[in-house]
This record gives sequence, C-alpha cells and structure tokens, in this order.
Amino acid sequence: MTACYQMDPATSGSYGSYYNTRTQTYYAPTTDYFLSVATTHAGANYPCPLDGPKTEKGTYQIAASFCTPKQKNGKEKIIILATHGIGPVRAHWNSPYKPEDYNFVQWAIGQEYSVFFYDRLGNGASQKISSYTGQINTAIAVVQELAKLVRNGKYTGNIKKPNKVALMGFSFGSYTTHGAISLTPEIADAIILTAIGFNKTGLNVNGLVRSFVPQIVNQQNPAVFGDRDNRYLTWVDKFAHIHNYFKKPNYEEATVDFAEAAKNPFSIGEFLTLLSGPQDASKFDKPVLHITGDVDYIFCDGYCYGIFEEPAKTIYSSAKPLQLSLHPGASHHINLHKNATGAFKVITDFLSNNGL
Repeated sequence: MTACYQMDPATSGSYGSYYNTRTQTYYAPTTDYFLSVATTHAGANYPCPLDGPKTEKGTYQIAASFCTPKQKNGKEKIIILATHGIGPVRAHWNSPYKPEDYNFVQWAIGQEYSVFFYDRLGNGASQKISSYTGQINTAIAVVQELAKLVRNGKYTGNIKKPNKVALMGFSFGSYTTHGAISLTPEIADAIILTAIGFNKTGLNVNGLVRSFVPQIVNQQNPAVFGDRDNRYLTWVDKFAHIHNYFKKPNYEEATVDFAEAAKNPFSIGEFLTLLSGPQDASKFDKPVLHITGDVDYIFCDGYCYGIFEEPAKTIYSSAKPLQLSLHPGASHHINLHKNATGAFKVITDFLSNNGL
C-alpha cells in the first residue's frame, strides 16, 4: 500500500545561462538552425551558439509527487529524489502503463523506500519557461534547491525530515543530478545515475540530433503544446523514439506507443548545454551507482563495453563505493524495456547494500 501526495514547491536560485538569444520565427528555419549548430563544429560560418557565462535568478513553481509506504518501519525515512530526462515527465518513474513491469516508484515502495519525483522546469505541470532559460544550469539549480527542501522535511508528508536522501536521475536528469553533486556534494547521501555515460567517444550527439529529425512541438502538436515557443522541440515520430531509446527484441511496440503519446518537448537550450555542466565529482565520498543499458545508443553509440568505466572512475574517484552496472539487452530507456524490474532491483539492492 502507498500514500502519495501532490504538491507544488517553489524553488529559487542563481544559475549560469550560456545561450545567446538568437530568435527563430518559422518552422523550417528553426529546425534547420538547430541541426546546423548541433552537428557542425564552430567556425566562421557557424559561430558557437553558446555565450556567457551570465548569472540569472528566478523563482519557479515545480509540480511534484511524494510517495511513501503506508506501513512504516523506519526505512521509509530514506527518500529517493528522482529527476527525469528529455522526453518523459515525472511519470517516467511512476508509469501508469503496466506498473508491475515499468513503475519504479511502485517497486521502490515495495522495498519500503519513499520517493520524491517531479516535473522538470518547463515540463509537465511545472512552470513553463523560455527555451533560452531552459538549460542544464537552470535544471541543476532546481535539483539543488529541491534536495535542500526535502532534506529539511519540506513536502515530505508525514515523513517530515528524512534520515537520508539519495538523488537519482535519468539521462539529462542524470547529468543534472551529477552537476548538482559536483557543486554541492553535501546535499545527498547516495547518487544513482541511470542512462548515463561520460566517455565522449561514445556520445553520439550528431547521430542523435539527426535521428531525432527534430520538429517544433507547437507545430507538431499545437493542441497540447501550443503555448511553447519555437525553440521547444521533439523528435519526429515513434520510429525516431525507437531508434534512440529502445533495442529489439527487448521492448513491446505497445510500450513505445505509450511513451510516444506521453512525450514532452525539450528546449534547444537544454540540448545544447547538455555537456556544459560541472564535471568533477571527486568531493563526493559516498555511495554512487551508474547503471546504463549495455547497448545504449545515445551515450555509448550502441555498445557500452570498454567505454563505460572511464572517465566515470576518475570523475567519481572518492566514491565509496562506485558501482558501475551495464543492464543487459537495454538501450537508453531502461525503465521501459522488458527487463526493467531487473534494473530496479539493482538500484534498490545498491541502496540496501550501502546502508540506505
């Protein structure tokens, strides 16, 4: 049994903004511009679109959920704070589709943990922002503020102040979580990064952009996303979704249909600043888990063996311990492959084995 609470915490913070304000107005030019700047080396004809740094300040409303076991034994005071990536919203962690197979929150509650999960800024029911403001450093500031609030017992129902907090991310959310820990290692007692990779030889950014065939979301789905500006994008269709996030034979087409129907857009700023956040996390000396599908297309170019270990071991050189796990037969979206519960078990076993 589970008790869940819906809430809208306010977060505020300062963050670096690195995207210069070029304005695009029309459908085709914007997608063409994005393809050009994302896949071409900076030069005379293609100047780097990232400018700065510049300090921004803001206060935003974040839509979040907090779920905790109804039967209490003390372990529920360990809270997992989860940040989703590009494409899904907070339902990434709490799938209404086949929850027995794909719902991490349900799994974690069954292992007696509590989970705080939220819609990233600009996504889902959280406050909508300009695509220029939507960048990785904005997202990092939100994680930092939410972690502080949760550690102080805000928005945690009758759990109040937790005993320990583990930060977890997926994809862009993993890079966001990593950046927050790099800057403020004291905000967490453990780190879980899913669908992550730090070896730049495996980062298939050019292939990713081209295989997304990016579309302006207010043109693709005006009924739902007509309020977004022209720099909010999404991939073209479910086949692009499959190519980038899934791997045969370990997914069901109906699962892809669910994920495609539930997708949210990403800002051009998020995509272009993905790798520009803080890198060194050597000051974090607590348990760390990196878990990625062994055939992850986005971060390993389809094959993670031999490139997953470094520079992860160097970046997290002080982690005690650092567990690096490759999940068999899965590409980027490990939460929606047929063996997702196997990955969930790795995550909760990691916590349990390290005193959480």
